[in-house]
Amino acid sequence: MGERKILNISLPEELYTTVHNLAESENKTKAELAREMIVEYITKREQWATIRQWGMESASKINLTSEDQLDDLIHAGRRDDMND
Repeated sequence: MGERKILNISLPEELYTTVHNLAESENKTKAELAREMIVEYITKREQWATIRQWGMESASKINLTSEDQLDDLIHAGRRDDMND
């Protein structure tokens, strides 16, 4: 993983206790658990950014310019499905 830097954080007591208990139950250190949580958070943010970008590109291709237009399209599709 290369060179490491230290990150000190303070947590409310209740959150600290939850993290402590979770780390203990998973037989990990609090630091290991925090690293895993941070990596998971970053990964999820990147995935959602990709999904948002795909959504914006898809909307642009069919000239959607508002959420109202999207709602209308969804409802029209549902009506069509019900009539099949």
